[in-house]
Amino acid sequence: MEHTNEETLALMAIGESPSAPDDEHVRSCARCSQELQALSHVVSTMKAPEPHERDLLTPPADLWDSIASELHLSKPSGLVPAESDLPETTDSHSGDDSRPTPPATRPKVRRLGRFSVALAACAALLGAAAGSTITWWITRDNTSVSAVDGRRLDSLRASSAGYARLSDSDGHRRLKITVEGLPKTSGYFEVWLMDRSHTKLVSMGVLGPDGSATLPVPDNINLREYSVVDVSVQPYNGKPDHSGDSLVRGPYAG
Repeated sequence: MEHTNEETLALMAIGESPSAPDDEHVRSCARCSQELQALSHVVSTMKAPEPHERDLLTPPADLWDSIASELHLSKPSGLVPAESDLPETTDSHSGDDSRPTPPATRPKVRRLGRFSVALAACAALLGAAAGSTITWWITRDNTSVSAVDGRRLDSLRASSAGYARLSDSDGHRRLKITVEGLPKTSGYFEVWLMDRSHTKLVSMGVLGPDGSATLPVPDNINLREYSVVDVSVQPYNGKPDHSGDSLVRGPYAG
């Protein structure tokens, strides 16, 4: 039996809709169902409301020193000072006992979002395949988007960088894609639209000699499903299938 892959389980855990075959398999397979439940539990737990400040335990004053000593680290700047390091506050109305002494102000410490922690935990549980997907999920809203080139795609080769944007003007959808650092090849570079599981794909066309192309997107392609763009190196062998050798891949802007 072929089980649902880790990447799909990770996406399901963070709320993405699976394909019908994957959904059916997870429902009927005890192993995959248990893995999905474990991941979903991590996500739901970390999405719960954060406790109030007063409910948090104050760590011992020497906690950082113990950690730093164990890991051979030096004390970085910007740490919250211990109580003994805080400046004393005085009440200017010393004769008026009804006025409380204002508390010392502590510097604020930036916290990592609980949901991001949950996704990181999922990545740790499932390994590299899911980790790359979750890393994209965490960072996709902060991905730099150029008005000209589009969204930066994941580089599957260190020397290549890609950008893609979908535009819709006058009722015509077009995918603009640019890839820099193309390798030498005796073949050509093909552009594909894929679903998030990378199991369903549609060929859109080929890159031009300058590494860019603006390709029409047929109206009958569901862009909610085909939300990932991929560029592959294709040999001239007469086969229309994806070669399995991709340069860049990721969600497009627009």
